[in-house]
Amino acid sequence: MRSIISRSIVGLRWGRSVASIVSASRRWYPQRRDAAQKPAASSQPAKLLDRISRFAYEPWNMQHGIGSISDKNWISEGMERGEVRKESNDVHDSKIMERAEVRKENNDVHDSKFMAADRIWHARILEKSSHRDGAIYKENWGECFLMDLADRNETVSELKMLTKALPCYPDQENCIAHMPCGMIQIFSVRLGKTLRSGPIRLYGYMAARDDMDGLLNYVFNCNRDNPVIMQQDSIIEMTGPKRGIIMLSDVLIEFDMKIETGEKEEDDILIDGLMQLDPRMSTRPFTIRFNSNCGTVDMCLALVEDAVEAIIEVFISEVQSVFNLSLSSFVTIREVGKEFQLFNGVVGELGIKRFVVAVPIDTMMHLKFKIGEKGSDSHVLHNCSFNAKLHGSPSQQIKLEAACISVKVTWSPPLY
Repeated sequence: MRSIISRSIVGLRWGRSVASIVSASRRWYPQRRDAAQKPAASSQPAKLLDRISRFAYEPWNMQHGIGSISDKNWISEGMERGEVRKESNDVHDSKIMERAEVRKENNDVHDSKFMAADRIWHARILEKSSHRDGAIYKENWGECFLMDLADRNETVSELKMLTKALPCYPDQENCIAHMPCGMIQIFSVRLGKTLRSGPIRLYGYMAARDDMDGLLNYVFNCNRDNPVIMQQDSIIEMTGPKRGIIMLSDVLIEFDMKIETGEKEEDDILIDGLMQLDPRMSTRPFTIRFNSNCGTVDMCLALVEDAVEAIIEVFISEVQSVFNLSLSSFVTIREVGKEFQLFNGVVGELGIKRFVVAVPIDTMMHLKFKIGEKGSDSHVLHNCSFNAKLHGSPSQQIKLEAACISVKVTWSPPLY
């Protein structure tokens, strides 16, 4: 526990430094409305300032060509380069133009969605964080984040396994020994438009690293031998997280996702690198868009204040026939209701499904079960509601003709 607190204190110190450097310009991500201004740092070594400046996110005005090459200029330069290379390599030119068109269309979609008041923001991938050339393993990230990115181990399944358990006081029902804290909830990951037509064979991973242990907490993880086959502009079914993502100080999002095209060396790199989130991020749901030459990936998320971890376990028994099951969760964050999908597929046998959700304490979490016969468009709805507490393991049961579904929710404080 002492190591967690020490990492958090150092992380917060770095957060103030970043704030002082970018205070003169707007940051790219939506800040909390109630976030207080951080005091400016008195002085920092030039080397330190240079390193920290790389971790500041991209301001919104950079999307309009202020202080950086705009998307239009990028496309224009790509076309000019294409004209020069056309004489020697028409195929290469065609690829450049196709990728430029994909990038332009994706940015046009971004502009239209943003004008429609959606909270969509472009991600700024940290320099020297690519996996394909091994650059991410050569950089000393521990100097800023106290995390070893060369450690490829996965985190544990429950938060309380990372800290020494303290007894409740005076009892579990009226406990004041434990408390909620800020947690990141990732609502969805969506594949946008890509260069490829038809079904996409997607593989790779996206994971979070927080101050609890700095290890990989996979949101999506799928190897090349068993890729996810999906259509463009559709939700990527998440395989995690394994536990709640704690926002004590900075959280890193690491990703390396590819599209299978044939030989492994020829696969398209969809997104690759590292992104930083800090405690001043928005407490209302918003979307981060990852742009690349091959396509886009959208991640919808929010910082949930005063949150507890809900471990949702769904037990399916007494299966009589195959049926379709769609499970979604509905939570309220800063007076904004958000529904997001946990599972969507065909169920034909006994099994247990496990999900982890960050929920504001003393609010209601609603689970919506949509059940229908396989191959049929008709369905029935069943709802279960649970009140978020520090402790407890309430359960409910749904009896159907096709099966029996039991739901258990285990509440746990992030810092146990």
